[in-house]
Amino acid sequence: MGEIRRYLDERQAAKTRGLRRGPAAGLLRRVSSFELRQSAKVHATKALAPLERRRARSLGEARPLRLHLGSGGHELPGWVNVDLVGMGSDLRWDLTSKLPFPDGSADAVFLEHVLEHFPLETVLEMLAECRRVLAPGGILRAGVPDFGRYAQSYAGDRAFLEERRPGRPTPLLALAEVALGHGHRSVWDAETLERVLEESGLVEVRRRAFGDTDLEESPDNPKREAESVYAEGRAG
Repeated sequence: MGEIRRYLDERQAAKTRGLRRGPAAGLLRRVSSFELRQSAKVHATKALAPLERRRARSLGEARPLRLHLGSGGHELPGWVNVDLVGMGSDLRWDLTSKLPFPDGSADAVFLEHVLEHFPLETVLEMLAECRRVLAPGGILRAGVPDFGRYAQSYAGDRAFLEERRPGRPTPLLALAEVALGHGHRSVWDAETLERVLEESGLVEVRRRAFGDTDLEESPDNPKREAESVYAEGRAG
């Protein structure tokens, strides 16, 4: 078997493994594709929307109300964790739909390794919703894979690229994983993240280091630190 074919087989196997969800989920992963499972999750989530709207009314009574959108199996205590069916979240919701919370009701919104899973035009619509639900002075914090840093490494000594994604058949395939793998639909660097947050109507937007936040406690996932860039802004 050639090196690239072996690499593709390993990538497909990684999609099959996914997050640990028990024997039934493991069986489903072996007999269906990642894309099919994602589509099923979205459709199931949309079907549950009337029920989840009622749940959101109850969850929205929490004070302070902090929304962790796209929680992805990394649930944060003290936050309302929001994701698709099957992700173990507090609220099962499709983030491309209008958020089921009133205007100005949330003190904070956090999105970590979420925005890259959507085309840029969809991201702008999602962030407009985040801005809508934020109270004046409320904080939005977002973290994304720093494709800019990977690209600089590819064009330079490639040390960071090899450290984070070693053993790929070629450096370009390692770089492509950040742009095209894991269901990604857009690429990011610090400048792009800041500009997008500003154009969503947030103020005082600036890049922030991992763990550096105006929130009472950092929600950042340590597993994301090495390859992520973060930015924060406020609702005016």
